[in-house]
Amino acid sequence: MLKGKHKSKESRRGEYRKLSNGGGLARSSNEGVVMALERRGKHVQVSPSSTTRHSGKCVRKTDWYETRGISLSIKHFLDAYKKVKRNKGSHGVDGQSLKDFESKLVINLYTLWNRVSSGSYFPPAVREKGIPKTDGKVRYLGIPTVGDRIVQQVIKTYIEADLEDIFSPSSWGYRPKRGMFGALKEVQHNVRHHGWVIDMDIAAFFDNVSHEKLNLALDRHVREPWIRALINRWLSAGIQGEDGELRYRQGRGTPQGGVISPLLANLYLHYALDRWLEQEHPTIKFVRYADDVIVHCNRYEEACHLRNEIRRRLEICDLQLNEEKTQIVFCKRDNRRSVYNKVKFDFLGYTFKPRTNVGLEGRLFTTFDCGVSIKSERKFCQRLKDLAFHRWTRRTVQEVAKALNPLIAGWVNHFGMFNPRLLMRAMGSLNDRLAKWVCRRYKRFGKSMRKASRFLRNLAIEKPMLFYHWRKGYHTA
Repeated sequence: MLKGKHKSKESRRGEYRKLSNGGGLARSSNEGVVMALERRGKHVQVSPSSTTRHSGKCVRKTDWYETRGISLSIKHFLDAYKKVKRNKGSHGVDGQSLKDFESKLVINLYTLWNRVSSGSYFPPAVREKGIPKTDGKVRYLGIPTVGDRIVQQVIKTYIEADLEDIFSPSSWGYRPKRGMFGALKEVQHNVRHHGWVIDMDIAAFFDNVSHEKLNLALDRHVREPWIRALINRWLSAGIQGEDGELRYRQGRGTPQGGVISPLLANLYLHYALDRWLEQEHPTIKFVRYADDVIVHCNRYEEACHLRNEIRRRLEICDLQLNEEKTQIVFCKRDNRRSVYNKVKFDFLGYTFKPRTNVGLEGRLFTTFDCGVSIKSERKFCQRLKDLAFHRWTRRTVQEVAKALNPLIAGWVNHFGMFNPRLLMRAMGSLNDRLAKWVCRRYKRFGKSMRKASRFLRNLAIEKPMLFYHWRKGYHTA
């Protein structure tokens, strides 16, 4: 057999397939892919003393190496691919799915790595997809191709640690080890100590991000010119509409749906809002999750004055408040005597409003707390309705439970974190639909919902772990 560079192209391809499919010596699938990629990149020199950037420091890695001055290795792309795969997602303008990409994983990852390393990577257009909103409007997402999502993930991981060092502790969205529940707990804590809230909404934020101002922030925190060049290529990439027409952004906007877009959004709002609030109003508490912002005040006059200042600040940063949705809210409790017509607001699918609770001695009192919003309930019930599972008459109750439990578990776990008793209404609607399925599945019940509900109640006692909401105590009444 010919060896080294004298191997035929067919022979080398067979070897790559063997490695990527786990052939040869027993080794992990990751090792096989990396070895195959290294074989493709003949010009790559493995450097035992190579370094990778993390939090502004150089960390020695024996299996990571630099090429052409760019500290990106094949392993970066393999790790990024695994993250993209976990997040799933739809195809881009090229129609290539994750499964299609994986069928030629070695070749596809090597191609991406080679183009980025040589500076010749130019992102394709994003595929625009409209998502209907509950208010009748449409939110447009820009879906990158699978390959472009992988490259975005590589760059995001590369610069994220340094940017995390500057971000405000009041920013909770799309950050490592931070999330919705932390933001909700922070708001829940703040409304107990501050009587007024500015419920902010930034008008079409992702469509109005100024490329010029974003680049000022990037120049300050991203030292590598090749990364800034890549980011600007993403900002100026085309958008393929649902009608197939291709258009381009004119100096502003970053697509919702991109892997790196939330990080860029956080960087933009860090300077547009977070840092400004902390410097100009250091005593003010606020919570930001992406472009959803709650600002806490002690007096109505303070809230009005601060709202006007925020409006002016956002205008300087080429952003605008959505005047229809931005509101001042009074956080009414027993110990607060002010009177105001707006006493509730929604944040991340929850509604904060006055709620009646029972004290230890049985005394009723009013507190200001959060619970699942009516909008979130309706969305869940509509999802159940769209499934039309009452027509699954050929399935057993175990099969129905297996199909529904992931949906039920996701919703209950998300909205049951605060005031879980408020889920009773939605769970009651779910049990009614299950009773409707029983009536269709078992003819002996005829159309008697009462008998079907009794059957489900007995089944819940006999098999309490069958449906996820039964495990949590939401049984048929």
